[in-house]
Amino acid sequence: MNAPAPSLNLLDRPASSWRAALDDFGYEPYRGDQVAEWVFQRGVFDFERMTNLPADMRTGLASQAAVAPPEVAQRFVSSDRSRRYLLRTGGGELVEAVYMPTGERATLCISSQVGCRFACTFCQTGTMKLQRSLSAGEIVGQVLSLLSDAELPPKRTNVVFMGQGEPLDNLPGVIGAVEALQDPAGPGWSWRRITVSTVGLVPALAELGRLGERRPRIAVSLNASTDAVRSELMPINRKYPIADLVAALRDIPWRRRERVTFEYVLLRGVNDSPDDAKRLGKLLRGLPAKVNLIPWNPIETMPFARPDQDAIDRFRREALGSGLDVLVRYSRGADIGAACGQLQAAHDPSVSPTTVSAD
Repeated sequence: MNAPAPSLNLLDRPASSWRAALDDFGYEPYRGDQVAEWVFQRGVFDFERMTNLPADMRTGLASQAAVAPPEVAQRFVSSDRSRRYLLRTGGGELVEAVYMPTGERATLCISSQVGCRFACTFCQTGTMKLQRSLSAGEIVGQVLSLLSDAELPPKRTNVVFMGQGEPLDNLPGVIGAVEALQDPAGPGWSWRRITVSTVGLVPALAELGRLGERRPRIAVSLNASTDAVRSELMPINRKYPIADLVAALRDIPWRRRERVTFEYVLLRGVNDSPDDAKRLGKLLRGLPAKVNLIPWNPIETMPFARPDQDAIDRFRREALGSGLDVLVRYSRGADIGAACGQLQAAHDPSVSPTTVSAD
């Protein structure tokens, strides 16, 4: 008969609380710091490999707790060196995360939910519907899984909550993960290295703002300059229209030199006209804003098209002329289904785990 699995995943708690957890188990509190060092500095999750712990303690800990990040079920390697990961949670569900290296740095795009309930019409994740929200440990665990799988761990890592799910629809898990990533006994990352994206859940934005100096950067998926168009693209706009969303953002106490990022997916003939660009400038005037223009990444089952390069350039010129800081951002990993809007846990069920290259 198999022994029952440990009920406590230490990753569900910030590392600074691991001292108390191990004290509760009857061990010296400083052992919690040693475990955290193995996990966050060395990428070791198995107590048996933590060789500065006494042997009997390693055996005892394994029956009481676990460090259990999601397991890599599949990885897909892009021609641009990005990697899309299919990760299996302890409950058996599949979620996705993306590793995007740039020189000695990397950005990790992680998921906050299995699926999504907001059904943005240009996004493939929304077709999955929401299955459940992830715990703080399952979110932090994605970061650990990706970094431990990297061939050369980056010297600096940024994390963006832009994978599957709506982060502000899972405030307990996301805030817990943000605090764990900032914990000095764990990764100890600055708020500057963590970005939480949202479709515009206005009450939750206010809740995020109350984190004060612990608040991460904020990105907003806007994608339209009028309520009529945004409501067609993003049904959440019918509940929280653009004016309410922008007003909530104006109420947030932005830090010196901090800017809120607006993601604007360009769709041919839908939201890419010069008038849209001019209206966008008026909407965001007075906010410390920057705008990422994202030419739509094609999805065969959806009735949209990417604007041609002339239309993209024209939109950017008009937006710049309205006073906005604008950048055209071409998504990485499109050849492996890892680009913005493409995540849908697509995989080959016949092979697990595996590496699939797009070369």
